[in-house]
Amino acid sequence: MRTFWLAIVFAVGLIFAPAGAQAAPGHVYLLKGLANVFSTGLDNYAAELNRRHIPVTVANHSEAAGLAIEAARLYKAGKGPIVIVGHSLGGAASTQMAEIMQQQGAKVALIVNYGPPGNQVIPANVARVVNYYGVVGGIAVRGPGSRAAITNVNLSADPNINHFNMDKSPRLEAKTMAQILAALRSGHRAAPKVAATPQHSASATPAQ
Repeated sequence: MRTFWLAIVFAVGLIFAPAGAQAAPGHVYLLKGLANVFSTGLDNYAAELNRRHIPVTVANHSEAAGLAIEAARLYKAGKGPIVIVGHSLGGAASTQMAEIMQQQGAKVALIVNYGPPGNQVIPANVARVVNYYGVVGGIAVRGPGSRAAITNVNLSADPNINHFNMDKSPRLEAKTMAQILAALRSGHRAAPKVAATPQHSASATPAQ
């Protein structure tokens, strides 16, 4: 089944990639949860990105601060877009990375979270967020000045998906890979402008 979904991603890549095109630029960060025990599905993402010659870093959520400085440096050196995918505590760390990157004057093209603990307040330097949650996990909302396109997806009604295996779902992996590739190809065209005056309202798209 996983092969089937990845075949769809490959087909999408062929459709949208011009003839003779090189691998999309940018860098993808995959952040694992507690002790890396329950986030092994992100290794599948890394393998697929490596196959496509897309730079990728797989790390524990505890390394978010250092990775944010590295990602900001890459962004400012013209080696973006930056994409962050996090599972469980890695989902909370993705928001932490984005916050630090904002302080460094760098943007994030896409965040995809799987079951982050608690609601995630998305800073103004993030263009798009896809947030999966179930019985465990919170939603993503816009922080001050944010214009991020946010999609919260409630998976609690799916008996086959739970907090510990959502990062391993072939269906979700296929969707996320397609979103990653689209974000890398589109570059920073969809990146939001940070509002000059902070806004204190928070909103997000309804759960699907």
